[in-house]
Amino acid sequence: MEGLSDVASFATKLKNTLIQYHSIEEDKWRVAKKTKDVTVWRKPSEEFNGYLYKAQGVIDDLVNSIIDHIRPGPCRLDWDSLMTSLDILENFEENCCVMRYTTAGQLWNIISPREFVDFSYTVGYKEGLLSCGNNLNMLCFFSVWFKYLCFLGWMFLSL
Repeated sequence: MEGLSDVASFATKLKNTLIQYHSIEEDKWRVAKKTKDVTVWRKPSEEFNGYLYKAQGVIDDLVNSIIDHIRPGPCRLDWDSLMTSLDILENFEENCCVMRYTTAGQLWNIISPREFVDFSYTVGYKEGLLSCGNNLNMLCFFSVWFKYLCFLGWMFLSL
């Protein structure tokens, strides 16, 4: 595996990308879901076949307490009933890790349980947090994953 300086460089690129996404003009986003306290927007990605998502909400709690329930860690298993296991494979910094998790089967196991490996990154920005999780192809991860990251998608979150 590459040294920490490469991960730090990659984390800097992610931070810049997240800030760029956060700065996209409001009229480029379409509301995907809206409730009393939370709005989720999406827009087609120009980098991959899929969507970028951003969420904004008012929750009466500390930002770090909320993000602890979203990013990898034991709090995530408390509320996400589809997730059956979560292991941090490698921590690079407090806000940057590679995790492996499994999901439960669905519809009487017609959809079988699945295993994922994600690169997770969270950074403080202005009065909130920006976070992304990138799914890594397991073959890429176990062979020099950093040089040949196989991103399947982005998730953008702003609290």
